Amino acid sequence: MNTPTITSLALLTPGNFAGGDPYTGLEETLQLFEYGERLGFNGAWIRQRHLEHGVGSAAVFLAAAGQRTERVELGTAVIPIGYESPFRLAEDLALADVLSQGRLQVGFSTGMPHAELLGDLVYDGDWRSFDLSYGRIARLVDNLRGDYLGGPDTVIQSPGNTQRPRLQPHNPGLVERIWNGGGSLRSVRWAALTVSTCCPATSCPARTPTTSPPPS
Repeated sequence: MNTPTITSLALLTPGNFAGGDPYTGLEETLQLFEYGERLGFNGAWIRQRHLEHGVGSAAVFLAAAGQRTERVELGTAVIPIGYESPFRLAEDLALADVLSQGRLQVGFSTGMPHAELLGDLVYDGDWRSFDLSYGRIARLVDNLRGDYLGGPDTVIQSPGNTQRPRLQPHNPGLVERIWNGGGSLRSVRWAALTVSTCCPATSCPARTPTTSPPPS
């Protein structure tokens, strides 16, 4: 019988801070990422939470962590997709990944924690009718692929430059490092339809989540 071996080890933290002193807690979390890298950890992951004493924007935090580390993978576990614009978040993640030289591992979950408090602050209109689940993750991943917008002759002008419009920075490699955090069998089944491997517990790498979820 083969003995299981650990081939990769990562740390996960919520990035907590004191309500009256957020800087100290966030700086200590960045130092934890640096320390984990020095110890030889393969990854350092942050949780994203809203309305709590923790990191409210994983993309912003990991952009900072990317400047404080050189080797360790930088992950999110997880970003609740319900509050996010599939295009704007894709821009932020692509930029953070380029700044870290391709080290991001981005995990998503469906839904909207604290929706009764935040839904009307995030969205105009009846957000209860929006797709805040699997389809929203699929839209973000499609944006990361960087297809050109408009027709083949569509261009935009900027100072000193004429170019075809698409999400920038164009960083298609990030699509291969998108994960789905599954808290139900339905989520696991959806991930299993769209990935080559599926991790236990709450994370499954979702490389191309473009199919609809299976029936409950």
